[in-house]
Amino acid sequence: MGTVNVMAMVSLACALLGAAAVYGTDVFFCVVGRTALTRVNDASLVETMGRFHEVADRRMPVFGIIGIAGALANVALSGASWRWALSAVVAQILWILVYRSVSAPVNAELTRHARAGSIPTDARALQARWDSVIVARVLLMGFAVVALAAALVRSAG
Repeated sequence: MGTVNVMAMVSLACALLGAAAVYGTDVFFCVVGRTALTRVNDASLVETMGRFHEVADRRMPVFGIIGIAGALANVALSGASWRWALSAVVAQILWILVYRSVSAPVNAELTRHARAGSIPTDARALQARWDSVIVARVLLMGFAVVALAAALVRSAG
């Protein structure tokens, strides 16, 4: 196995771990968080989600960067698996577009209210807007994870 192939596989492994971290977080909120939040009062929803977003919006981007950078490195380094890695990059970029256009503004609003100790009159509508794209986010990042896994298998073979 040549140095370039090892580097390509390492880049894929990093990309897969980065994308999987984002995927797992989104799956959790899709499967557990959405339902759990319907069972709390508005004050608890705003405080909990505002604080989650306050931390996550600072810490989670590193995993997205690792996912995209690793996949792009693989595109540059590999022969056999570049199409899978490029497909993963496209899915991750689409995820970012969905996140930036719908999720991020909601995150900012809930974070602002949590910090201020206030409850917006549209708290449920804000959460519903966030929830409206979580399935799309899961599907996009799920595709990216599968594509990166396929690229890794293809690189090893």
